[in-house]
Amino acid sequence: MSRVSKAFALTCALLACSGCVLAAAAGAGYMAYDEATENDGKFDPLEKAQGKDDGRN
Repeated sequence: MSRVSKAFALTCALLACSGCVLAAAAGAGYMAYDEATENDGKFDPLEKAQGKDDGRN
């Protein structure tokens, strides 16, 4: 396999994974902002998933 085709394959793989990295970074940023601004004194990033904020679940 030539160097050009290896470089092309690597570039394609990196482009395919960049969307996943962007989504993970956006999710982490949202969680950090939510925890920093809720002012309840606890670090509980899964409170909404567990239903503790609205009494459900």
